[in-house]
Formats: sequence, C-alpha cells, structure tokens
Amino acid sequence: MIEIEFSNPVSVMNSDILNYLEVALMDGLYEPPIALDTLAKALRVNPMHSSAIEFKRNTLTYAVTVDSVLSRRDLKRFIQDYLTFGNGYFQVVRNVLGQVLRIKHIPALYMRRREDLGYTYKPRAYDDEGRVNFRNGQIFHLAEYDVAQELYGLPQHVSGLTSIWLNDDATLFRRQYYRNGSHAGYLLYMNEPSMTKETENDIRNKLQAKEGMAFKNLFVNAKGKDTKAPELKPIGQVEAKDSFKDVMNQTTNDVLSLHRVPLELMSVKREGITSSSDLNKIDHIFFKNELLPLIDSLSELNEFVGMDVITANKYESLE
Repeated sequence: MIEIEFSNPVSVMNSDILNYLEVALMDGLYEPPIALDTLAKALRVNPMHSSAIEFKRNTLTYAVTVDSVLSRRDLKRFIQDYLTFGNGYFQVVRNVLGQVLRIKHIPALYMRRREDLGYTYKPRAYDDEGRVNFRNGQIFHLAEYDVAQELYGLPQHVSGLTSIWLNDDATLFRRQYYRNGSHAGYLLYMNEPSMTKETENDIRNKLQAKEGMAFKNLFVNAKGKDTKAPELKPIGQVEAKDSFKDVMNQTTNDVLSLHRVPLELMSVKREGITSSSDLNKIDHIFFKNELLPLIDSLSELNEFVGMDVITANKYESLE
C-alpha cells in the first residue's frame, strides 16, 4: 500500500477578524471587537502599511500647535494609536480646582471599557497587576466610528487586513523557497520490492525538512508494481516569477488605497507608476483632504478639557 500524508487544510484568513457580532464582556471588562494585538502585528509585517501610518503621524503632529500641558511626544503616540487601533486615549490630570495640569498618553493596547462604561488600564491579561481604574472625566477617548458597536473604534484599514496578511504570506513563502534551494520540496519515487520497512523509514527521515522550513519532501515506493525507473521530481516550482510580483503589487495597491497617502510625499517610487512633478499641489490636496479632517477629530480634546490644547497651523507650501 502506498501512503501519502499531506498537511491539514488551513483557512485563507489568519483569523476570523471580520466575523464579529458584538464586544464580549469578560470579568467586568468589554473586549474590543478585533484583538488589538492582531492590529499591532499587522503594523509590523507590511512595510507600506507601517510607512503610511508613520507618515500620517509625523505630518499630523507638526501640522498643529499644542499647549504646554501636552507634550508633542505624547501627541505623537496618541496619533499612532488612533491610526493603528482606531482608538486613542489621553489621561487628563487636574488640580483640586479642576484646572488642567497635564495631559498624558495612555497606551490603547491595554485600555478597556468597564461594564459601567468607565475606563480601565489593564496591561496583563491573566491578573490585575498594574491595573488602574480611572474615574469619570479622567480619560479622553477618541474612537474611529464603527457601525457595529459604539464602545470601541475600529481603524479605517480593517478592510485591508487580508491584503496585509497576503503580502506577508507571499514574502514568507518566497523567503522559504529560496532557503529551500529554490524548490518547494521533492517527490522521491522508487520501485524496489525488496526494500525493507526500516530502509523506507530511514529514507523518509533523511527527506524530512529541516527545522524551520515550510516545505516537505515525499517518498513513494511502488514495490515493483510497475516498471518505472526511480526518479526525483519537484513537487512544485515557482517558475512564473511574475506571480510573486503580481501578489506584491496588488496587495501594495490595496494598502495604499486604504491610507490615501501620495507616493510622492512618502518618497516611494514604484515600478510602472509615473510620479507627478507638482508636489505643492499634491501636498495641498493631502493637507486639505486627509490632515484637516484628522485635525478636526483631534480638536475634540479642546471641548473635553475646556481649553485650546490643539490648534491647526496655517498651511504652508513646500516652496
């Protein structure tokens, strides 16, 4: 009998991130509709995704003037959280008279809503070490609107997470393919009726992929059932090199469409795409269509604390 074993089928989605119905209440805290560490990992696996967010963060930080109660460093971190998770949190520190002394950033990754709709900082999942329960009025929460629930925000790039993972999967596959000797595994076919079971197992052990490698080698012994000569055949080859480029180009286009950041401003040049020479026009359109709406959202902090903490700067051309 010839026995061939293949790996179990795997879903094309890394996780069912889009199939949520509601936020779950666990131990008195509401969990976000999408695991925040999933969004954090997406930032690390796709260079165009992270570059676009960092570009928006940097340009937005210096497109506004901030009061001394808020440091530019904390504003930068707040914007990074807001663009990555769809949620940004500030802690407002007041004196006994209610005057604002300081506004500091609280990492969104560990912030949760309580059952009473208050805010809790919980850095550890399985115990309460480092937990802080904030009082009403202490936390300013800027959330990107989600049509399915109103406790947490969702980032605008949620719809492109599948493209981000596909881009990462294509890169990892290509890397493993080169590490494996530019092939995706071999099928060793033999037709030796006298071969013992011990010899077959020994051959299988030697054909096993090295630790950390993604591809498998297969061994088949027909035991004299036909007259074919032994042969070593590649299981799969990536002969069409353009297929890798196609995947990378398409997923990159998806990511750029999500963030709506002009390539010219990011200092990125793509093959087959002609850049515009009028950078002032591109920069002004980006400022008007992308930065001003974000500045308007950030300005909600002014109403929350009762003073002008964030003020939009007048647009200045690149010249």
